[in-house]
Parts: sequence; C-alpha cells; structure tokens
Amino acid sequence: MQGSVELKSMPELLSLLVDDEGEVSVELGFALDEQKLRTVTGQAKARVRQQCQRCLEPVEVELEAEFSLAVVLNEEQAKNLPRYYDPLLVEEDVVLATLVEEELILTLPAVAYHEDCSVQLSYGEDEVQQSEQDEKPNPFSVLASLKQKR
Repeated sequence: MQGSVELKSMPELLSLLVDDEGEVSVELGFALDEQKLRTVTGQAKARVRQQCQRCLEPVEVELEAEFSLAVVLNEEQAKNLPRYYDPLLVEEDVVLATLVEEELILTLPAVAYHEDCSVQLSYGEDEVQQSEQDEKPNPFSVLASLKQKR
C-alpha cells in the first residue's frame, strides 16, 4: 500500500513542529511471515519544520522512518517476539495514520538546529564564575614550594 498523509491529520507530531505544511509519503506492507506472525513493514518520509534551538527560527528537518512490526494481542506475546520485530499491540482498531505518526515521532532529532547557524552562544554567569575560579590560588601551590625546597 502506498500513499500520502497530510501533516494536519497528525496532532501529536504537529505539537512538536513549527507549522502544519506538508505531507508524509508512506509505504506499508502486510504479510504473514514463516513463523505465522502477522507483520506490518514499511517506511515513511516527510520534510518538516522544527524550531532551531540556537536562533529560534524554523529549520527544515528530513524525517525517514523504517519499521518492522508484528501484531500482538497482549504483553506476553510481545515478550516472545523475535528481536527484529517491534510489537504492534492491537486492542482496538488500528489507525494506520496514528501508527505512522508514532514512528515519525521516534525519528525526530533530540535537538534541531541549522548547520550554519550564526548565533553566538554566551554563557553569562557561568563565564564569570569560571574566571573567578581561574583567579583563585591553587591550594596545592604550597606543596609545590615545599617540594622545591628539598
């Protein structure tokens, strides 16, 4: 199955973005593997805008999620899955857009910023405290003078 989903239909993802412009390109595959597990594999790609953590302006981020899920009905089945599958716990109807949204949220960078951001970072009080520490005499300087007298 191939298609696209508008970002506007993904409220959880939108809460982490600057705007709702764009869409997500999605490819999904459904199968029964050799162990008779129902699987959902796929990938999702989107170009979104987050807030740069240096200059606070929008920065474009490329998201690409690849996933391989196995359908489970309870936690016990999830524990017994092969390591190459993540569990897809099905308690009610599965909304595919929500599934894709969750996978995209997992691929968001921890901190978004422009590679060539020109904002200079200043540390304020930390710099003053560091310079004060640099001016304090070393408590071990007395030991160094005793060592030189020997």
